[in-house]
Amino acid sequence: MSTDIRNITYALAPDRVWDGVSDETRDGLAVVVKDRHIDAVLPVAEVPADMETAILPDCTLLPGLMDAHVHYSSVMGPAFLAAGVTTIRDVGNDLAWILGERERHANDLSAGPSILCCGHLLDGPQVYWPQMGRAHGRSEEIVESVRRHAEAGVDQIKLYAGVEPQLLKAAVDAAHESGKFVVAHLQTTTAEDAVRLGLDEFEHLAGCGVAWRAASEMEDDLMIDLLLERDVIIDPTLVVWDRLGRILDRPFHHDARKSWVHPRHLDIWQRYLSRFGPPEQRWRYQGAMTHLKRFLRRAHQRGVTVALGTDTPFPHLVPGMSVHDELAMYTDAGIPAVDALRSATAVNAQVLGIDDRTGTIRPGLRADLVAVRGNPLERIEDIENVHCTVREGRRFEPSGLMEVHRSTFGREPDGAVTRDLQDYVDGKLLNRPAS
Repeated sequence: MSTDIRNITYALAPDRVWDGVSDETRDGLAVVVKDRHIDAVLPVAEVPADMETAILPDCTLLPGLMDAHVHYSSVMGPAFLAAGVTTIRDVGNDLAWILGERERHANDLSAGPSILCCGHLLDGPQVYWPQMGRAHGRSEEIVESVRRHAEAGVDQIKLYAGVEPQLLKAAVDAAHESGKFVVAHLQTTTAEDAVRLGLDEFEHLAGCGVAWRAASEMEDDLMIDLLLERDVIIDPTLVVWDRLGRILDRPFHHDARKSWVHPRHLDIWQRYLSRFGPPEQRWRYQGAMTHLKRFLRRAHQRGVTVALGTDTPFPHLVPGMSVHDELAMYTDAGIPAVDALRSATAVNAQVLGIDDRTGTIRPGLRADLVAVRGNPLERIEDIENVHCTVREGRRFEPSGLMEVHRSTFGREPDGAVTRDLQDYVDGKLLNRPAS
């Protein structure tokens, strides 16, 4: 149930505050929350004596985390909040259903994070995921889908793997005419072509050939020059490739965080077809990880805008907690922890077009916050030690969220991603296009 938090004012007083922008944390500050917003950031000594104040020893207070690549299911919400994730971007789902979930989460803060959404995956002539996607064989068809999605009120447009250059160009132009940002999972169209055709962002580094093989800085820079010239964003989602490549690794099967995953999704993970395919299929991803990290580091060094997403709920991607894993992979790639954290907060807010509402800690923005024990700017793994999450002023603790979360395990997950993944592991999608 939603709780009315109007006229509630309180302060959070951690040992450290990181505002989402600065290079370092600051000590001795308190963040005052009024209604659903940040009212002030001030020295602890200036907090009125009669104000409710939560003292958070050995904690760092950060902006709420964001996952910019999710396929949402009805049983994920509390897990995201427990991980400190206050905003997600759904990049492929049933249009009407995800719009309804966006509204539900806006009205009930306990349902889960704030949702931005793209509606259906707009695919080429053959649809890859039948529940999440829609097929388009002609430019007029995809233009109509873009306009219909824009009129329905989606936040952004998502194009999928089978969209060839002519369709991509038509879709991008139609989306931009409607004022919509366009993100794509590329395959039939290369990243180079998509960038030249006006795409705003591409996911997984898919379609970017140089990122998947051994290459010199000079080769990387040819692609990076193009990204910088066209101001195109990348969302690498390294963690999904890592998990698909290492889907049989035993440590994942002993991950205590699986308690946050619905039994239906755990069953899908156990039966995911790449577990049983030829080892070369898994080696492809294992071998690519070094190259993907190399390209990511070079792109970051050169100033490419790097968003952060995960592709939850694909195998071994625990909702919310997979953001922590992606942050760790960014730092393993050589990105400083503070820059990785920026990708999950202030940068993601800019990419999602909501930096005037959230993503940093400053007065006037939504009170979307996470307090973690330790200092993730010094040890990125401290980000997983969530003490509490604040979504639009309402505080949640992981233990209380788990009680709510377990109550959802008695019903089947709703959402197109679950239906598509279920059909996939049941062998019903074997005639889809090659990935």
